[in-house]
Amino acid sequence: MKRILLGVVLCFLSSMQINAQSFSEEQLDGEWKLTSQEVDFNDYIGAIKLLKFGFFLDKHHDFYDLRYGLIEYKLGELIKQEEVNNPYFNIDRKEKILDYFVVGDNRLHIIVDDKFTLRFKILEVNGNTLRLQGPKGVMSFTKVTTSVQQVKAEQQAIEKARYNIKGQKIAKPERGINIIQMSDNSSRKEMVR
Repeated sequence: MKRILLGVVLCFLSSMQINAQSFSEEQLDGEWKLTSQEVDFNDYIGAIKLLKFGFFLDKHHDFYDLRYGLIEYKLGELIKQEEVNNPYFNIDRKEKILDYFVVGDNRLHIIVDDKFTLRFKILEVNGNTLRLQGPKGVMSFTKVTTSVQQVKAEQQAIEKARYNIKGQKIAKPERGINIIQMSDNSSRKEMVR
């Protein structure tokens, strides 16, 4: 009877989808371009057109600056209303990102040029897709890849870590349900008999 009950519980657990996913800054590295319909972040910051995370060189007239990130966005409705009579007003903005970090497993904080911090909930990050939940809606971005990044992306994901059903890290497959974390930060379940 105990074996049957244990079998039913194991079948139930293996059929459950594991939804808890954690994200890291490394997954965000690269250039992300808006692909969804424009959604304003809030009334002051409008649609975000481009996010660039990670180190890169930014060329100016006669020198280079080492940057940690870049954001291109439009100003929001409240600022547009204030600047309606200003002939030099430009709605499009391009600012450097001082820092970005993931808090808790899925909260992205972006510090923009000593001016403000943007906070998002990360809904999805996979090879080429980034989906962020802002105060006014969901924004979808696609990764802009270079030929070097495409070669790296074609490499097969390998096993990075293995855990038992209790969440304890294990060195080799153990009898029961094993949760396997892959090198591309995806995970899968495996039943070992």
